[in-house]
Amino acid sequence: MTFNPLKRRKYGSTKAVISELFRQVGGIPKVMEILDIGRTRAYDFTDPNGDAELSLERVEKLVRETDATVISEHFAFLAGGVFLPIETLEEDVDWHGIASRASQKNAANIGGILDSISPTSVTPGYIDAEEARQLIKKLDQHFSLLAHQRQLLVAIIENEDPDDP
Repeated sequence: MTFNPLKRRKYGSTKAVISELFRQVGGIPKVMEILDIGRTRAYDFTDPNGDAELSLERVEKLVRETDATVISEHFAFLAGGVFLPIETLEEDVDWHGIASRASQKNAANIGGILDSISPTSVTPGYIDAEEARQLIKKLDQHFSLLAHQRQLLVAIIENEDPDDP
């Protein structure tokens, strides 16, 4: 059973975000199971006319036990950024080769995009909504790769032995 709230919620409101979280988690029955709460209580957390608030501890539990990303997306947006999940690779990878190819492709893609949308370009172009969707996917892949590389570097730093010069 998928979660499909009946009452309209203002886009971006806390209740709308919690409703989307519940949908991503798997619906009210799954929320009830994970949080060990009843159906009425679960619906109360999404009711735009109600005062029930979901604690951060419960939100964290839902996110930890599922693949829900809406909370991360919401907080990244509030902070003026964008959430891009990092796909974990299970195999050994030539990171230098990937980084080199990604940098070259990234530079070419970004250069092409900027040329297309810049009003000061010698040949300013037009990008329609469908083309923009495809370009965003390519850029997100590049950002994801760079974020994954950053995560690997942070892991190296975190594993550093403070007594090792």
